[in-house]
Amino acid sequence: MEGWFLKILGRNKKRKRTVLITGASTGLGLALTKELVQSGSFRVIATARESSLCRFKDVGVVEGENLLIRPLDVLCKTQRDAVLAEAEEKWGGIDVLVNNAGYCLRGVVEQVNETERLKQISTNFRAPMALVRGALPTMRRKKSGHIINISSVGGMMAMPTMSIYSASKFALEGATEALWYEVRPWNISVCLVQPGFINSDSFRSVELTRESRKSIQNKNDPYFYHYDSMAPFIAKLMRSSPSTPEKIAKKIHRIINKDDPPLRVPVTMDAHVFGLLRKFLPRRWYHTLMYYSLPRIFRWGEERQSEMQLIPERQNVMKVS
Repeated sequence: MEGWFLKILGRNKKRKRTVLITGASTGLGLALTKELVQSGSFRVIATARESSLCRFKDVGVVEGENLLIRPLDVLCKTQRDAVLAEAEEKWGGIDVLVNNAGYCLRGVVEQVNETERLKQISTNFRAPMALVRGALPTMRRKKSGHIINISSVGGMMAMPTMSIYSASKFALEGATEALWYEVRPWNISVCLVQPGFINSDSFRSVELTRESRKSIQNKNDPYFYHYDSMAPFIAKLMRSSPSTPEKIAKKIHRIINKDDPPLRVPVTMDAHVFGLLRKFLPRRWYHTLMYYSLPRIFRWGEERQSEMQLIPERQNVMKVS
């Protein structure tokens, strides 16, 4: 009887894995931090940019025996290395890496400059890959581990005015799929979590490019109706979504506890629907359906068409002169 009891205690001790969560001060990251800490089964390192650390205290999340709160700008190599080194020193390294930090940049392809493009790609793709590289040596040594990259419906399909965001998530999905094959020999699980529209205020934090900010304020801009239609459309879908950060955090908790989770896990109803449409509809039908489902699509490009109609008149003026 005593031996059985000690074996159970040993199993429980073994289950307390160390989880590193990026972008943990708000939204899904914060909900997941609360979910895992409250479960009592994990040691959590919750990270966020230094300017956002105050948010933890504001919602009653404070450090304890199983929770560390650390500053981490995922674009800063020094801070990435420091967090990984402290995890190794205090708790024997990262067992579960949740790459959640990211942001969304809104702009049509023509209105995203190189600096903006690199920042989006670096935050949503290059930084997660750097953290994966830092965590893998310990996972390989232990012959166990779990890497969860938070993707998006934007990683399975592209939407107008969100081109560079989708590009960053497409890149994340491609690299993560390759990683799934590469690390299986060491019993390391790799998973892409694909949320769709989440009922939160995260749409308010979407950034506009320099040129898109001008376009949305100018009705004569060729892309005005692109932005004027898509922004309220996405906000409405998010407000009406039954999926909350807390519900998705519970699903990620279950994924973490699975021995062999699938590579891709849609975690909202719309993500399931879009996945099925892409899978079963001929590609031409799919894109046609998506195009004509866009809000006020027949008004898009009105000013551009008007400009084109003026061209022959300008040519006639030039001939007369």
